[in-house]
Amino acid sequence: MSATVNNLLKSTKALAEVAGKTVSSRIGQSYAQVMESNAKYVLEDKSKLADMPKQYIFTHLAEFPKYTAQATKEWTITKAKLSSWRELSAAEAATGLIFTGELFAWFCVGEYVGRGFSLTGVDHH
Repeated sequence: MSATVNNLLKSTKALAEVAGKTVSSRIGQSYAQVMESNAKYVLEDKSKLADMPKQYIFTHLAEFPKYTAQATKEWTITKAKLSSWRELSAAEAATGLIFTGELFAWFCVGEYVGRGFSLTGVDHH
């Protein structure tokens, strides 16, 4: 190799080593900082780690009755409005119409995707 190429190779290698050390140092510092600021979330007792998925699932399942009660309440309100549909304001009727249109549009998208992105659903292969 020529002397110029050797010099270029040596300087590139030196720059890569310096960059590697700098990046490694910064990553190490960032990791230490993140771990220090979140130390309260690290489990000291590793036996509790196995219980965490069940705790997560059953904590959310415990909220299910609250969500069901809220949905029932909203359905009751919706039924009351639909039973007296002639008394709906124009804004409420427009909102309902837009919602119904969006619901139908997402149904059509689902049908399109379910048919393999084909409008007819026929496989021409």
